[in-house]
Amino acid sequence: MKKHLLAVAVSAALPVTALAAPTFYGKINLSVDKTSDYPESPLVFAEDDLSDAWFVSSNSSRLGVRGEEPLDFDSVSVIYQYEAGYDVDGDSGSTFSTRNSFLGLNTNAGKFFAGRFDSVVKDAEGWVDQFNETVADMEVVFISQNRNNNTLNWESPDFGGVVIRAQIAPGEGETIGAGANTETKDGLTDTWGVSATLDNDALYAALAYESSYDEVSIVGATFGGDRDALRGTFGVQATESVQLGVIAEQATFDPIGSDEADLMSYLLSGRVGLSDRLGVKAQAGVMDSSDLDLDVQVLAVGADYKLGDQTTAYGVVSASDTEYDPLGTVNDVDESGMAFSVGMVHKF
Repeated sequence: MKKHLLAVAVSAALPVTALAAPTFYGKINLSVDKTSDYPESPLVFAEDDLSDAWFVSSNSSRLGVRGEEPLDFDSVSVIYQYEAGYDVDGDSGSTFSTRNSFLGLNTNAGKFFAGRFDSVVKDAEGWVDQFNETVADMEVVFISQNRNNNTLNWESPDFGGVVIRAQIAPGEGETIGAGANTETKDGLTDTWGVSATLDNDALYAALAYESSYDEVSIVGATFGGDRDALRGTFGVQATESVQLGVIAEQATFDPIGSDEADLMSYLLSGRVGLSDRLGVKAQAGVMDSSDLDLDVQVLAVGADYKLGDQTTAYGVVSASDTEYDPLGTVNDVDESGMAFSVGMVHKF
């Protein structure tokens, strides 16, 4: 009894900040996948860009720690997060990789933080991608699913469900391109973006723009150049059990020493909850570029079943059609593909 009273007394004497503890969290998402002539990304320029194999996939499994601590100034606290991708299936050769990780301040004027973080365009997808982190993820038809290095970020306070985000990132002297067609990115705002998001119980809407740069390998040749992307997202919780959503993105890639190419991507998704445990969902995605003579189409259907508060099993079947037909070349691709996946997700 004396030990118990002593512990209570000591705890009461300590400042609140000393008792605060970070939150440890994680997610394991493992699946068994079979692909057959299925696109590995939206940019399919050769048969090698199509997948045909069995996989055990880790699907963005992660471990993280995050927290917020008050500082010695009114209405100012430090915010921090370290999130590491964890290679559960052992394929990458590196157990951990850096995901969204940052250090910053939370103030009356919003959050200011620096680190590695999702681009404002990627963040604008919200919950609309019903097959997020599966073989049928929307990244199969969208080129702007980037997590940016070296970022400086601002996130506004919540104005009745509306949040504004801004992000910049220096290139830190990175050279892009190949041969005579190279360019060094050494400015403070080599990448910059801004977004506005409305998120409440019934509605999700976002508009995001990013100006950045990229490198693309087309049949063995490397092209570096500027990339712009404008994305609009709209999702609605039509009833307690029905979700509907759409995403549209217009992207431009301007390679050094070559012609500019426009790309359009679209996504239409829906989910119906048949019970508290079982849901069925479907999704159609298209990426089209007449400038690149490239067209990728994907149709996915699937189901998820809640096994517990933190554990869900799922299945996915996805069909694809890929055409790459540049004039005057012999590198044509015209393939129909399939992907099958069964998996389980556990969050903690």
